[in-house]
Amino acid sequence: MAAVNSRGPRRSRRGWVGAVVVLGLALAGCSGGGSDSGDDARKPAGNAAPPAPGSAAPVAAPAAVVTITPGEGGTLAPGEPVTVKVDGGKIGAVTVTGEDGSEIAGDTADDLTSWRSTGSLHTATRYTVKASATNAAGQQAEATAAFKTEQADKKVRYQVNVDDGRQIGVGLPISVVFDSPVKNREAVEKALSVVTDTPVTGAWKWVKDRNLNDGQRIDFRPKDYWKPGTKITFKADLDGVDIGDGRFTIRDAEAKVTVARSLVATVDVKTHQMTVVEDGKPDTVIPVTAGAPGMDTWNGTMVVMDRNSSVLMDGQTVGYAGQYRDYYNWALHTTASGTYVHENASANIHAGKKNVTHGCVGLANDGTAKKFYDRVIVGDVIKVVNSASDTVDVGNGYGDWNLTWEQWTAGKPATPAAAG
Repeated sequence: MAAVNSRGPRRSRRGWVGAVVVLGLALAGCSGGGSDSGDDARKPAGNAAPPAPGSAAPVAAPAAVVTITPGEGGTLAPGEPVTVKVDGGKIGAVTVTGEDGSEIAGDTADDLTSWRSTGSLHTATRYTVKASATNAAGQQAEATAAFKTEQADKKVRYQVNVDDGRQIGVGLPISVVFDSPVKNREAVEKALSVVTDTPVTGAWKWVKDRNLNDGQRIDFRPKDYWKPGTKITFKADLDGVDIGDGRFTIRDAEAKVTVARSLVATVDVKTHQMTVVEDGKPDTVIPVTAGAPGMDTWNGTMVVMDRNSSVLMDGQTVGYAGQYRDYYNWALHTTASGTYVHENASANIHAGKKNVTHGCVGLANDGTAKKFYDRVIVGDVIKVVNSASDTVDVGNGYGDWNLTWEQWTAGKPATPAAAG
């Protein structure tokens, strides 16, 4: 701790105890009349005239003592707060500033004698604390301490699905996935923000991902599809956040993306047709073949998760062992369970007529598949209607849009994304 009082510095287990006091102390008393030169000026104080009967010499107010924890040169474990305590006075201004210039929030006690940080401090980072206090006479004391936070023993890593500088489709939610379940969900939510250049209403929701445990994924989606041209800034101030059981995230993240033109493709399983709508205008109808009976394509709204010019697809990984294992071209990935829109030689015969696939949406290899692939980006929307299958689950890929807005925000208010 760094204690500030009228004494010199002392050593503590957590660092040096600093002593920085700024006080103007009043004199204890004044001598009586007499000359200030010659022999009278050298007379002992005991020869001075005593105070008048009934009067007392004024007494100086005790100095305020400011104690900062951790002290100068000390360290602070992840999750521990910075504290400031004042004895003999009331606390004034307190700032905790990181090496990047960012400040940590905190609360002052009602009795104005202590302060405690409330914001998460980054791990392995240097901070400087400055604090002031005043005593009963209004005289000020100040203290300063520099310390460093420790690295976390139990580190938690996470991934974000948006890359800085990229364009995204109108259906892409912002998704954060942790490598272990989050218990302190509120702390994580407070550390995440979405800022847009035009007003957008959206909300975060914890999603049970098909391939993960509960509490490992949180998504942000707007009430309706993103408006084309919207500029989005995502920030995760997660370095040093305790997610539970002494586990801490150890980095921040930021990404600025722009929403591209709108593209929504609707696959009608009954008619074997896919209608492509760009910026609200239907412009293309493509013959397709969907999942055969018993291997039906998922119903519902899906979002392109990633795209690859060639993908090795193995039936063994999705319950169709031995039925196929081959590379397929111009593949647009739409579910975690393995659904793609891709080139399929069988579509040369059956597209527009019959559903023969194992659940994917097949396009002919006469250039049709590549042409569609070339115009699609991550975040574009693929909707499937009139299938005998169930609606795709919210956590099977980006199935977020299969919940109504009321379902998405159930139990919590909608959160307007801040306008830039």
